Amino acid sequence: IVNHGGKALFEVGTGPSEKIVSPEDVGATILKTLRKASEDFLEVPVNKVVMAVPVEFDMDQRNATRKAAALAGFEVMRVINEPTAAAMAYGLHKRDDVENIVVVVDFGGGTLDVSLLNVQGGMFQTFAIAGNNHLGGQDLNHRLMLYLQDLLERKSEKSLRQPDDIQRLRLAVEEVKLELTSNNSTSLSLRLPSLQQENFKLNITRKKFEELNKDIFMKVLEPIQIVLDESEMVASDVDEIILVGGSTRIPKVREIVGDFFGKVPNIEVDPELAVAYGVALQAGIIGGMWPLKVSAIEVNSRRLRKIQVT
Repeated sequence: IVNHGGKALFEVGTGPSEKIVSPEDVGATILKTLRKASEDFLEVPVNKVVMAVPVEFDMDQRNATRKAAALAGFEVMRVINEPTAAAMAYGLHKRDDVENIVVVVDFGGGTLDVSLLNVQGGMFQTFAIAGNNHLGGQDLNHRLMLYLQDLLERKSEKSLRQPDDIQRLRLAVEEVKLELTSNNSTSLSLRLPSLQQENFKLNITRKKFEELNKDIFMKVLEPIQIVLDESEMVASDVDEIILVGGSTRIPKVREIVGDFFGKVPNIEVDPELAVAYGVALQAGIIGGMWPLKVSAIEVNSRRLRKIQVT
């Protein structure tokens, strides 16, 4: 990262191939890849786009997102907030004029974001946002990895510190976590370079995984309580809880959130695809390809700031 006139840029490559690129350039490169994948699948040109951004993005950040899309050759039709997109994916915009207080819990691989919205017809008003930019599924993985590493070291009486050992262990831990999402226990067969020909088999239970991460799971409730306090509401005022992000697949996360509100969270939509579904729906409305009369109207009654939990 280099300072160029007060703006952070990236220095990539070495020697004659070295060049300086902006964050917008990096974003454009990613969008070009997505554009090509879309065009290859649809077999038609894709020139227009609807995008979703974090609700706390200010105008400069939104404009930078638009610039990245323009550099990728897109005409940006609309930029909407991610919680709005998620709410649309769950069909909350179709409930006529019934007012709904909605909490969106977005728990991904590296961040946790919670938003409280008022949804009425096609109008979305965000009341409060809070989250932890340093809490996600990777933290759960790390706890499990340390546990398994210690277990293997005690069994083998060898130190597992080589990069290849750690990488294989990380990959195995991710598989274990996914298995425990739908099973009460799973077995792990692992062969690490430092252990030569030894093949270790371990059985891991969901209960153990939950014990290892008990405090992390409880941290999910902290930003939820904050958005309620900021909105001067209590849990019983919330009509709908929707879950976004891969880490909300974990049964314990769903249980803790459900117990807090006294109702089962809405899990009708794939949590990892909810925002993408909502954006696609918005694009369909704008393009006249969806049987809805109006697109989402986002209203911010005041300048929102994301309250960070540490």
